[in-house]
Amino acid sequence: MRTSRLGSVAAFGVAASLVLSGCGVGGGSGGGDSQQTVSSAGSLSGSIAFQTWSLKNATFTPYFTSLIKAFEKLHPGTAINWIDQPGANYPDKVTSQVTGDSLPDVVNLPPDIAHTVAKTGDLLDLTKNDPSIAQTYVASGLSAYEYKDTGTGGDSFAFPWYLGTDVNYWNKAMLAKDGLSTTDLPTSLDQLIADAKIMHDKSGGKDYLMSRAPGLMDFANAGAPLLDSAGTAFAFNTPAAVKVLQQYTAAYQAGYLPSNVLTSTYEGNSALFLKQEVAWTTGGGNYIQSTEQTNPSLVSSIVPSAAIGTPPLYVQGISVSSKSRNLPLALAFAEYVTNSANQAAFIQLAQGFEPGTKDASTLAATNDVGMQAQASAIAEKDVENGVNFTPPIWTSAMDTILNQQIALAMTGKESAKTALDNVVTQANALLGQ
Repeated sequence: MRTSRLGSVAAFGVAASLVLSGCGVGGGSGGGDSQQTVSSAGSLSGSIAFQTWSLKNATFTPYFTSLIKAFEKLHPGTAINWIDQPGANYPDKVTSQVTGDSLPDVVNLPPDIAHTVAKTGDLLDLTKNDPSIAQTYVASGLSAYEYKDTGTGGDSFAFPWYLGTDVNYWNKAMLAKDGLSTTDLPTSLDQLIADAKIMHDKSGGKDYLMSRAPGLMDFANAGAPLLDSAGTAFAFNTPAAVKVLQQYTAAYQAGYLPSNVLTSTYEGNSALFLKQEVAWTTGGGNYIQSTEQTNPSLVSSIVPSAAIGTPPLYVQGISVSSKSRNLPLALAFAEYVTNSANQAAFIQLAQGFEPGTKDASTLAATNDVGMQAQASAIAEKDVENGVNFTPPIWTSAMDTILNQQIALAMTGKESAKTALDNVVTQANALLGQ
């Protein structure tokens, strides 16, 4: 998963195990009533708190200041108190807000943190409160906030706000040098490994196409369900996932991947791509534009293509506290922040991301040309078809276990089946704790 974040370096899907007591804004014991019905129509008054995550800076502060003033002018007698939390320790901050009865009325949450708060009942079910939600917002973004284990079926607990995905980027100069097509690019793992072999053999083992170990997204793309049918336990130790790990293991042992991809010295495939040591990486829709700042000599060699398999989706959303003391105003402001016009304006600043409404992309002006224009178009399409692969109950401790077991399998110290069995068993044990 990319760890690109607006204003800070933090994962889109921060794998947080939040232990919540079930309290929320308004006091009392137990969670709020997520299923209540609220109307944002009619006259609005009073004040609410609006919380963002690491967005108070020179780029975004003028935007939010203007946004809030425009809303307050549209609804005289209302006041929006904007709070911005730093990038670090955001899950812990939300935990303390929920347990301390101080969760803001409208709050910016990624899917994993929203999941934990929703389980306490402290987030408003927005599907029940916005009749046009399915027609307005990108379906993939809404799906990221639908949780099987909250007992609400297909209801969503956030309005999708800004969305990201991964586009494939290829170094056409390296591809051509090693006898590979610069137009017929891999669209499957089998093709990727086959081309990695050609590059390895042609270069005498000096050039690499692949430079990362597999992860949950690769197993899911192979058809392995990450969770059981109830969505409460991990279940990806399937033959499909085993095959993927075996393929990566064979490629690694044949020398098609750099030897240090499994060690602490591994810099990441993006860093290796910038150094032109590997010919393939993934990045956001504006990767070519950002590379003009970091390595301008590389830009003319970059060719984008769509993600292999189902593209990943990285999401930030706007949720409403079910225990807000001014729910009509909170819901109205959440809808206002995420309407198409305001999202289109926000995306002009949030380069590399896509808006969460279906119409906002057509409103957002772009000056992209050449390969950057192609990459942006690919990202826009991939966001619509993307999936937030990381389960909301997945944690950083589980990620450590996964990486350790994959390394054991790829170095031949364990079989692929044993490694995945161990990951699932140990991850499920952590859930029990």
